Amino acid sequence: MQKNNINDFDDNSPLGGILFILHKNQHKYLNDALAKYDLNIIQALFILRINKYEGLSQKDLAETFYLTKGSVAKSLKVLEEKNLVKREKLDGDKRKYSLKLTEEGEKLIPIIQKVNRDWEEKMRLYELNNDFMETLKDLTSKAIKLNQDD
Repeated sequence: MQKNNINDFDDNSPLGGILFILHKNQHKYLNDALAKYDLNIIQALFILRINKYEGLSQKDLAETFYLTKGSVAKSLKVLEEKNLVKREKLDGDKRKYSLKLTEEGEKLIPIIQKVNRDWEEKMRLYELNNDFMETLKDLTSKAIKLNQDD
């Protein structure tokens, strides 16, 4: 009788375990692919979000990605040092900053999008039907609400 390797994927895992494994492996793939651009997945997500919602705040990023303000500040500092993001003080509140991409940051948008598209294609996510995706989005919303009710 052949013993299973401890690292083998257990297809009897609960949904949360399966999603965790998928998530961790996606992050590893994306981090590895982004490393040649001196970026990690969190920095790439921030760049995409700032591009989509120019002028958002550090607090907005923390709330969007469920991260601490400190970890967001640390990542933004690195992005600023790389001249990819700039912070501008808001007129009404000198303690708050709006975030904008620099020209160098904007140049990374198509690269980040391609890295993500490549992962999705290799995973054949295009084969998933709309009902499955809607169910997954619904479950994600429910999970968020469960944690907000605490």
